[in-house]
Amino acid sequence: MNQNYNEEKIQIIVTGGTIDSYYDIDACTTLCHQQTAIPEFITKFAQIPDCEFELTEICMKDSRKINHQDLEKISTAISLSNCNRHIITHGTFTLFDNARRLQTLLAHNHQQVVIFTGAMWPLVGFSPNDAGFNLGSAFIAARLAQPGIYVAFNGKLYQPDDLEGLH
Repeated sequence: MNQNYNEEKIQIIVTGGTIDSYYDIDACTTLCHQQTAIPEFITKFAQIPDCEFELTEICMKDSRKINHQDLEKISTAISLSNCNRHIITHGTFTLFDNARRLQTLLAHNHQQVVIFTGAMWPLVGFSPNDAGFNLGSAFIAARLAQPGIYVAFNGKLYQPDDLEGLH
């Protein structure tokens, strides 16, 4: 576990989900990009310089396909990072479930701020959408929240055990 944290830098952990997808007309659904669109959005539209975040791409999956090995990779990425503030972009289907699972995996690592976020519409190709707002909310939450695991969605900050969730 790294104890020399960079307080200014936020680790962004990408897992796919609708936030990082495109709409496939033939399949009539969203499909994850092969590579994340998030860093370009952050630097171009949110104007957050790349020196203020580090990117870790774990997978590009629908959240219903994220498995225990993926969560282990997320946990390891957080533990090995020199950041103590993290944003995990994630699909909404299992957002709260995987936040709870990661909370168990990181129980030993009390100094971390971990913010899960996602979107109901893709970040790229849909305007207006909730993706940029949710990502921006996650940045604010990551900078201001006390250590713990949270879900930032629709301008609210939830605990992983909140039953209200995205309803």
